[in-house]
Amino acid sequence: MPPSTPNALTQIVTFRETLSSDVKDAVKSYDVVWLLHLVGDAHQPLHATSRFTHALPRGDQGGNVETLCRAFTCGLKLHAFWDGLLGDSGRPDDAIVIAAALPPADPSLSSVSDPKAWFEEGAQIAKESVYTSAIGDDAGPFNLDADYQQTATRIARQRVALAGERLARLLNAAMK
Repeated sequence: MPPSTPNALTQIVTFRETLSSDVKDAVKSYDVVWLLHLVGDAHQPLHATSRFTHALPRGDQGGNVETLCRAFTCGLKLHAFWDGLLGDSGRPDDAIVIAAALPPADPSLSSVSDPKAWFEEGAQIAKESVYTSAIGDDAGPFNLDADYQQTATRIARQRVALAGERLARLLNAAMK
């Protein structure tokens, strides 16, 4: 089922075009903030898909239906797990430390400038690495083993590094 519009993809394209135009700086500043957010979202696999199963015929809303059990708590959503893999303190100092430890972005991938391709990559990663046998066909709760969590963290680190590189390229091209 195609996504409804507007959506993250259509808005990335629109905001990128606005930055390249002669509109007022106030509009551009609004669009830059949204680009920061949406380009990051485009690189998180669960922002690129919804899984449909017999048990979830209306889809899983990008992992917002499945619940997980970790350590001593249950109820964390699969989507939130993936969103929080690199931390979620909201503190700039924490983000700077995490960013400094990211792997370099793959140069062959960082040159891909088509936002549609970014979402397609995310959907493929979701198929291969998010919806593994660890995540059953229903809503859970599911227990994630150490291998799943390590793989997820590795992917999240790679995707964030790639998102940063692509965002920089997008901004540089749009603001020439």
